[in-house]
Amino acid sequence: MKKLLSLVVALVLVGFCVQGAEAIGFNERARTYVGWEEGYLGFSPVPQSTWMVVKWSKDWNPPFGEGSPEGAWLTVHFTWYTNNINISAGFFGHDEGSLVYWGNPDTVPEAKYRVEEYSKVMILNNPEKYEEKGAVPANELGYPFPDNAYVVHWSVEIYNATTGELLFEVSLVPSLG
Repeated sequence: MKKLLSLVVALVLVGFCVQGAEAIGFNERARTYVGWEEGYLGFSPVPQSTWMVVKWSKDWNPPFGEGSPEGAWLTVHFTWYTNNINISAGFFGHDEGSLVYWGNPDTVPEAKYRVEEYSKVMILNNPEKYEEKGAVPANELGYPFPDNAYVVHWSVEIYNATTGELLFEVSLVPSLG
């Protein structure tokens, strides 16, 4: 009986360890990725500087949706820190010269700004109604999305990294114009 009880306790502990390991990185069963940008994309302008939470539909083919059917989607939440919010200099400061190395997602690095970006990409065979609202081909962002993948939602929030005060927010898609 003691051996059986020991085996059950060991299996429970192993289960907790496996569950914890799935919290960071890819969890295919939950269709999520949580971790550094380079872990999902395979590269980053500055390693361990951009944290990503990615969720995709059951029909989405990770990482970029190649061969996915119409209606398949991917959502991404990026978080990074920067000392430079010069929109004309790059992707809201998301370039090698302005990204702040972070290294630990449980801490706040020394930086002036925290940037939170939310986006949704969908596979659309007839994108006209989305294009009218500002949707853009996802491959125009510089990632290898298929030609029928479109950014149907994209918003950016910029915060004071020290106080957490919201300084600026914009919804790029859908456009308000």
